[in-house]
Amino acid sequence: MTLTIRHAIRALQLIVQRAVPCGLLATCLALSWTPHLHAQELVIESWRKDDQIFWDRVIIPAFQKKHPSIRLKFAPEEALLYDGRLYSRLSSRVAGDVVFCRPFDGGLRLNDKGFLMALSEQQLENFSLEARRAWTTDDGKTTYCLPVAYVIHGIFYNKQIFKQHNIEPPKTVAQFMDRLQKLANAGQTTPLALGTADMWEGTQVIFTGMGPNFWQGEKARQGLMNGSKKFTDPEFIRVWRMMSQFKPYMHPKQAEMSNGDMQVLFATGNAAIYPTGSWDLDFLRSTSFAYKKQIDMGVFKPPVENVQQRCHISVHPDFGIGINKHTKHPEAARKLIDWLASAEFAQLMTDTLSGFYSLSKHTVNITDPLSREMVDWRKECGDTIRINAERLNRVWPSMEEELWYANVKVINQEMTPEEAAKYIQRIQDKNAYLK
Repeated sequence: MTLTIRHAIRALQLIVQRAVPCGLLATCLALSWTPHLHAQELVIESWRKDDQIFWDRVIIPAFQKKHPSIRLKFAPEEALLYDGRLYSRLSSRVAGDVVFCRPFDGGLRLNDKGFLMALSEQQLENFSLEARRAWTTDDGKTTYCLPVAYVIHGIFYNKQIFKQHNIEPPKTVAQFMDRLQKLANAGQTTPLALGTADMWEGTQVIFTGMGPNFWQGEKARQGLMNGSKKFTDPEFIRVWRMMSQFKPYMHPKQAEMSNGDMQVLFATGNAAIYPTGSWDLDFLRSTSFAYKKQIDMGVFKPPVENVQQRCHISVHPDFGIGINKHTKHPEAARKLIDWLASAEFAQLMTDTLSGFYSLSKHTVNITDPLSREMVDWRKECGDTIRINAERLNRVWPSMEEELWYANVKVINQEMTPEEAAKYIQRIQDKNAYLK
C-alpha cells in the first residue's frame, strides 16, 4: 500500500471517529468492509407453465419494485406431474418457498401432512369465508392457502369458420350436436378440438364443465355429498350419453393428442370449437401461432338441455398460494402473500391473466371483452364447482383419477354411459365420509 493511500485511509478514520459515537464505530467499520448481501430468492412452485411469460415480465417485476431485496423465481412444473412431484419435494424438504395449491381435497392433503403454514386473519381480511372455503380445513379453523383466482368453464369457437358455414353459437345440446354435424359435413376443419391423450379434459372440461346443465349444478353436487344422489341417476347418464356421441367430430388421431395439441389445432384455425375455460384465453392469444395470425375467437356457455331451463356454469376456485412450512425465508414469503392479497395484485392479475378472476373483495375492472362476457354469465346462470372437487376425492382409488379413466372410455366409445355410471358409483360407495 502506498504512503498516499495510507494517509487517505487514516484521514477517513479520523473523520468517522469525530462524527460517530465510539460505541458505533466498530459496527460502522465492519459494515464498510462487509461483502454485498444478496437478495433473498423465493421459488414459486406452480402447474401453470402457460403463465410463465406473465409472471416473468409483469407480476414479478411489479412485486420486486416494492420489495427489491426479495427475488422471485416462478418455477412451474408440467401440470400432470405437479402434484406427485410437489408432494415428494415437500416430503424431502426441497420444495419451493411458496406453492400453488389445488382447491379442496388436493390442498387439504398437503395441509394434513403438515407441509403448509397457516395464514393469519390479517392476511385473509380481504377474502370472504366463501372465497376461503376451498383452502380451509373442514372445521373452519385453519386457512392454509391464500385464495387467489377462480376460472369459468366455457366453449370457444372460431367466428370466421362459423360465419363461413352460416351457423350461430348453439344454446341447447341438440343445437350443439347439429353444429358439429354441419361442420363435419363441410369437411374443411376438425369440428371439435378435444383430445384424450392427457385424459383430464374429458373430466375437468367436458363432464364437470358441460354436465351441470344436466344435473342442475349445486343441487346434484350437494346430493352426492350427502348421499341422496347417485351417479347412476338419469341426469348423470345423460351427460355420458352426450359425451359418447363426440368421437366422429374429433380429430382422427385424438387418442394420441394432448391438450397442448388441441390448443395449437384451434389457435391455428384448424378446429372450429374448443371446449375449455377462461384459463386458456391469454394463452390462445399469446401462443406463437396467434402472433402470426390471431383467430377471431368467440365464446358460448355450455348448452342447456332445453331453452326453458336455467343455465348452470362451473365457476371453479382454480388456485390458491401457500407458504411451505419449511421455507428458509418465512418473512419474505409472508411479504409476498401480503402483496398477493392486495388490490394492486388483484387488478394486475385481471389485466395480465385474462380469464383468471380475483377471489378477493377488491373491486377490479375487467377490460378484456371475452373475459367480461364470461363473468357476466353469472348474472343469469347458477354457480357450481367441479362436481368431485370437494370431498368426493377422499377415496382410494381417487375419484378424480377414476373419472379420467371412465370419461375417456366413454368418449372413445369403449364403455357405455350405463357402464360408466355403475363404475363410478362403485368408487363413490367406498367414500369414507359418506359412512
